[in-house]
Amino acid sequence: MKSLTLGVLAIMALGLGASYASSQSLVELAKQEQARRAALAEKKTTETEAGPKVYTNADLRAAGRLTTRAGDPPPPRPAAAEDEAGAESEPASDEQQWRNRIEGARQALERAETMAAALQNRVDGLWADFTARDDPGQRAVIEADRQAALDELENTTAKIEELTQDIADIEEEARQANVPPGWLR
Repeated sequence: MKSLTLGVLAIMALGLGASYASSQSLVELAKQEQARRAALAEKKTTETEAGPKVYTNADLRAAGRLTTRAGDPPPPRPAAAEDEAGAESEPASDEQQWRNRIEGARQALERAETMAAALQNRVDGLWADFTARDDPGQRAVIEADRQAALDELENTTAKIEELTQDIADIEEEARQANVPPGWLR
């Protein structure tokens, strides 16, 4: 019995020692985090006063990270070449148009999905209300409301399918126009 009591006391002592040790490390961690945040705030104020840091090729070469060879930049393309490759340069000029187009379609799809979920909830609630009523007059009114909600849900489901197809069409059109995939994310 004494060994059991001593074992329990030893475990309690170890537990108290561990909690004391962890509380000390938490205090230290809190101080380190506070110092880190202060340094970040100081760095941010320094950057805003001096303006953003602009890195040049010379900075990269000095750091030994630039792997391209130094040389003259490629000559500009002649105007005739631009006319021949006009289709290639066209998508680059309207990145925002592609982003707005896909984002609008995705937002419309999200709204339609939210509406469908709300309508399904309403249909379920009306069904529960319908089955809980005994009065035929009240049941008729509830059934008419439920049928109207079901019709609206069917229309919204069709709209969701249409919007999903629109998004797929936009993505395919962008692929055929050689639009970078990042523009549609």
